[in-house]
Amino acid sequence: MGSYTNDKENHVVETLTPQIDDSGTLLAMIIGSNMVFPAVFKAAIELNLFDIIAKEISHESSVGFVSAFEIASKLPITQYSDLPNRLDRMLRLLASHGLLSISTRTNDDGSIVRVYAITPAGKHFVHHENEDNYMDAFTSYLNHPAFLGVWSNLKEAIIEPEINVFEKVHGIPIYEYFEKDQQINNLFNKAMTQTCAIHMKIILEIYKGYEGISTLVDVGGGNGQCLKMIISKYPSIKAINFDLPQVIEHAPPFPGIEHVGGNMFECVPQGDAIMIKLVFHNWSDEKCLETLINCHKALPSNGKVIIVDFISPEDLESTNASKMISIVDNMMFITAGGKERTSKEFESLGKHSGFSKFQVVCRAFSILGVMELYK
Repeated sequence: MGSYTNDKENHVVETLTPQIDDSGTLLAMIIGSNMVFPAVFKAAIELNLFDIIAKEISHESSVGFVSAFEIASKLPITQYSDLPNRLDRMLRLLASHGLLSISTRTNDDGSIVRVYAITPAGKHFVHHENEDNYMDAFTSYLNHPAFLGVWSNLKEAIIEPEINVFEKVHGIPIYEYFEKDQQINNLFNKAMTQTCAIHMKIILEIYKGYEGISTLVDVGGGNGQCLKMIISKYPSIKAINFDLPQVIEHAPPFPGIEHVGGNMFECVPQGDAIMIKLVFHNWSDEKCLETLINCHKALPSNGKVIIVDFISPEDLESTNASKMISIVDNMMFITAGGKERTSKEFESLGKHSGFSKFQVVCRAFSILGVMELYK
């Protein structure tokens, strides 16, 4: 077996610096080439590269890193001489985006090869190792052909007033499209289940607002995954999973959860607390107000609404959090006609729907917050 060293130790470090600052030009070139990474990433998912790397690393003989040659040997395809080199190009790009770590190995014959391991970000794409945090459906959903056709028409959303690009491309709104296309509907529900597991695992550790609740209504609760996690920790809660009838139809039974079909713009089931997780960013302010007014009617005098949603910062900077919130904001804009909101905008929605108090209780992630509205 060879020895491992940091990649920099085996290379001459260039000490000369450019005559001018080329950071702006370099960034422009990277952005102009940004269609390359999604294609490479998609291929990596389809080839199960993250699973292969994780499985090989679990073997003691690999000492934590694997080479492109070792990865190539595990692909269920006909092997050919240039396969490891082609894979290595993909692996280097994945490493440059933080999904893999990279080092070098000195083999017994003195040759040096690059070797790779999974990073914390990359683990979200390892199926057999990280079932709860696996994000394959989320990735596949966002890269579904139905959306790719919409993105290519983004300019129309700027040029034409009052346009919904998804509806223009497909002839019907996104949720009606889901009703007609069971494949993307199942993919959407699975993606929401996966992201719910990731979010709720953290929320249940830091948010104590579920304590003392008798009846909790989850508006837009999908298949009930979030409620399932909540009542597993708080078994005394009576849970009502509320969503469209075509969604509830496929929701699996679970002790302690009652599935109720309906329309949140018409009425909401009664409870002493109502949770709305990642729903409002799909809708306009007007539609959010309709829902909150119905929630206000369904709550007792001391009831509350628990809003779990992305919170946009007042001032966007060049950070991963700002990039993600802007990405999701554009996704909502082009597909559902919704948007991301600041905490002040959420507070305004609560005030105009009759609630007397608003507070941001905690942050589960950099961009995901837990907010409360009190009647």
